[in-house]
Amino acid sequence: MAIVGAAVGYAVMTFIMTATPVSMHHMDGHSLQHTKWVIQSHIIAMYLPSLITAWIVNRIGIARMMILGLVAYLICIAIAYSGHELGNYWISLILLGVGWNFLFIGGTTLLPQSYLPSERFKVQAFNEFIVFGTQAIASLSAGWIVYALGWELMLLVTLPVILIQGFVVSRWMATKSKPITA
Repeated sequence: MAIVGAAVGYAVMTFIMTATPVSMHHMDGHSLQHTKWVIQSHIIAMYLPSLITAWIVNRIGIARMMILGLVAYLICIAIAYSGHELGNYWISLILLGVGWNFLFIGGTTLLPQSYLPSERFKVQAFNEFIVFGTQAIASLSAGWIVYALGWELMLLVTLPVILIQGFVVSRWMATKSKPITA
């Protein structure tokens, strides 16, 4: 759950964020100034929620925070899909940053709770390999996919990944809340 949550959070965020400047500037003709502003706003939205994510985890739990991250991703995609105006890009990339924060912080908070001390280094190495490997694939494929398929289809490509992660979180919540019987 921890590794998949962080990997999906990073891969979807990187995929959409990397394709945004290509779509905004090269395909839709927005200025570099506007494109830069959208990406800068997105980066702020990635890290600013960290000021309150500990409070959110304590208040609603890791799984619910990760679900909020997935909901932010879905709203991001809906807004980005609905138009190519500057406002669509700006709001969707802010939601993308918040969604990433909730998924990545959720995954990295959960990871140390999921292994024995003797497994620490192997699990951390495996986590880093999966999370940043999926990020690299997403980053390297984003430009080509947005160019080949267009902005709307590129956004839709992320939906199955987000929905599968939603299913994984839901199943994890259901099994976690069941009492253990002998």
